[in-house]
Amino acid sequence: LRERLKRESQSSSSPKELRLSTFVVTYSYAITCLIRARGGDPNRPVGFGFAVDCRRFMDPPVPSNYFGNCISASYKKPLTAETFMGKEGFLTAARHVSDLVEELDGSVAFKIPEIIKGFTTLPLGAQELSVAWSNRFGIYGLDFGWGRPERVVIVLIHEGQAISMAESRDGNGGVEVGFSL
Repeated sequence: LRERLKRESQSSSSPKELRLSTFVVTYSYAITCLIRARGGDPNRPVGFGFAVDCRRFMDPPVPSNYFGNCISASYKKPLTAETFMGKEGFLTAARHVSDLVEELDGSVAFKIPEIIKGFTTLPLGAQELSVAWSNRFGIYGLDFGWGRPERVVIVLIHEGQAISMAESRDGNGGVEVGFSL
């Protein structure tokens, strides 16, 4: 998928280079699939977002083993479903997700009020997409005394508007993606 995005990006008219991290590629592909799977009105509003680990942005710094509420969000205001349904839908999604990741800075934690307002002002019938968990959280490396998990299932995605993402259990750099349709 990453190579496909590189090719499509190079042949497009946009000079901006994409940030093609595993998260950007996987999330972009997943939201494109969910939007296309729903079908329906191509003019319906679509918004998407993800949680942001703010520990690296805190001043004074927060230790890497800090376990607490140090999370914010990033959200893309509604676009139309048609934007993602066409031939370049995956590339378009990657551009938007890449831009959201690139925009992250120390002010992200202070943007919560405007992000919440963005969610509450979405029109009726809008498709709101999100991702639970991350491929960087290291869930399969946790051991609470009874061994590493055999399988991880994120139950927060039962509404069909979210996906879950975790690193691959075997540690080969892959990503496990969960959908609930």
